[in-house]
Amino acid sequence: MPNLRKDAELDLLEDALGKITTHTDWLPFLDKVSGLFDCYAYAAEYLDDGFATGRFTGPAHAEAFRDFLSSASYHAGVTAFKYLLELAEPDAVYVVHQGHISKLDAPGISLTSGNEVSSQSAIISITRNSSGLTMIFGLLFDDASPVETASAETVLAFSKVAKILETCFGAITNIDMLKRQSRIQRAFANHCAVPSVIINRQRRVMAEHENGLSVLADLDVGLVAGGKLQIRNRELEMLLSDMPSAPSSAKAPHKTGQNQDAKSDSSLSRSGFCLRDRSGNLNRVTIEAVSGDTHDPWVLLRVCQPANIPEAVETILQEELGLSLSEAHLARSLAETGSVSATTDLLNITRNTMKTHLRRIFDKTAVRTQLELVQLVYRLSGLV
Repeated sequence: MPNLRKDAELDLLEDALGKITTHTDWLPFLDKVSGLFDCYAYAAEYLDDGFATGRFTGPAHAEAFRDFLSSASYHAGVTAFKYLLELAEPDAVYVVHQGHISKLDAPGISLTSGNEVSSQSAIISITRNSSGLTMIFGLLFDDASPVETASAETVLAFSKVAKILETCFGAITNIDMLKRQSRIQRAFANHCAVPSVIINRQRRVMAEHENGLSVLADLDVGLVAGGKLQIRNRELEMLLSDMPSAPSSAKAPHKTGQNQDAKSDSSLSRSGFCLRDRSGNLNRVTIEAVSGDTHDPWVLLRVCQPANIPEAVETILQEELGLSLSEAHLARSLAETGSVSATTDLLNITRNTMKTHLRRIFDKTAVRTQLELVQLVYRLSGLV
């Protein structure tokens, strides 16, 4: 195994500090490491559930590395990949040999017989950050004995390269954290005066505003489990699935709340849907993409309390469905209040007048019930 010369170490450090400034520049660096060690150098970032983020080296590279680590074992059916992800120590060095991973307690001490040669062995270390991301770095050797793989020279050289990557990974992580905080502040400042939640592609909750998570839970729209938003509403699930680069469900299908249909009047629109809370108040849940990093798309969920149905809906009811001015105003008012008595009080009309208007509206719109009329108004509110 070659030792890492000082000039080669400085060259790698220069590459790390001067060229590795984004999430896509690591493959040339790893190619250079592979040439220096006559091996295959791998580095990939994973979430705590084993999902490869695809940053730094791309999804294909990360999946190939994961496949190799998953083919090796720790003990009792635990794969080397799972062990590194959940139990490994960031400052330790690990060796994979003959399909088994072990912690290297002291440089130069072999794991098995020094004369034994396997088809492929590896030396590995990990780095974790506060966001739950794990970077696994490893050198894979063909036809190398454990003595060669775990020699003092190899471990020392490997540790130097790992330290360079750890420094770079930490710097980029800190930059990402600052960018993420900036995106959150911009999103809330530009869009939010209401309960809101921001989630990423894996539906991990990035931030909330004005008790947004509690409001979503009260509406039986979604609950947080393990830091992720578990969707309990079919309309929201459909809207998220239809969005470009939509946050994908980690588990399918999601449950819909058992009493969702019984307690809510809801209707899908282009940007959201309306439903009623336990007190009967109308709420509108909207979603929109948060501008920023396209590699990690975010979605902003907002809850408007109470929901305001645009006055332009009345114009559509008049021009497209032939309702009179008073009929269109009554239909919109009924959708906002949710009850006949509240609507008659709001408009200062009698129940008989209300019933007369409703019969005319039913004839012109082909709806048959008050609920269908309210749902029609909800749908139209998504067109204005």
